[in-house]
Amino acid sequence: MNKTLYIAIAFASLNALMLAGQTLFSKLLANYFGPIEINFFRNCISFLFLLFFIVPTGKAFLLKTDRPFAHLIRSAIGTAGIVIGTWAITMMPLAEVTILLFTSPLFTVLLSYPILREKVGPFRLGAVLVGFLGVIAIALPTTSGETLPLLGIILGLIWGLASGSVDICLRWMGKTENAMATTFYFMLFGTLTTSLHWPWAEIKDNSFSLDALWIILGLGVCGLTAQISKAQSYRLGEASIIAPIMYTMIVWNIIFDYIFWNKIPSINLMLGATIIISSNLFILYRETRGKKKS
Repeated sequence: MNKTLYIAIAFASLNALMLAGQTLFSKLLANYFGPIEINFFRNCISFLFLLFFIVPTGKAFLLKTDRPFAHLIRSAIGTAGIVIGTWAITMMPLAEVTILLFTSPLFTVLLSYPILREKVGPFRLGAVLVGFLGVIAIALPTTSGETLPLLGIILGLIWGLASGSVDICLRWMGKTENAMATTFYFMLFGTLTTSLHWPWAEIKDNSFSLDALWIILGLGVCGLTAQISKAQSYRLGEASIIAPIMYTMIVWNIIFDYIFWNKIPSINLMLGATIIISSNLFILYRETRGKKKS
């Protein structure tokens, strides 16, 4: 492998770590605020960091767009999905929610034909069905009799659906919109819409303590770093190499679950994760193979 590819893999690995850190800080911040307020801080801090980069460097021209409605749709779906995902994080271990988020490529396949008119063959459809068997494995009672809350599973799947829908939107917008504009308007929309909830905010004891402030800063830094790392990794490396690295996020979240909550992964989780990730990798293989042929 050449040096550029090593750098791309490093950025992809950093992206996975930062996304895991983002879920960790969201769960920790749930001790102080509700899901909507958590995502206000996430979006607001990331937006301010992005703004401070764009203005001094004269990159404002990158924000020009002829498709404001497309940005509105992408931002609305993405913001709603992350709020719902944060709600799921407050109810279940990080690893379980992360695996449910990994159903997003399965939903992308299901949505790609009716929305983008992309051809979806029987192999990819079969992989989708197998992937959802992994969800069933996670939802079943463990050997110790523990079960995940049904609402949490549903919320995690909705987050996966929203994430898959965002991928569809990005494919739809990708030919005309640059990554800087897409990220900027997403952060702006998320900041403005979640700020409207402050009059009814769920604020708990010591919400504005120094401990909460450090968690808020960590959440914002992880969010922005993840966005930048993801963009750089895909700019420097091929998707077939970069995308699988995303699944190292589950390793980080298993570690975080153990360190912060003394949670050991169940057999159900490991089985479900293996099925879902294997299905996603097979889908990626088929898509990459199809693109090479065309």
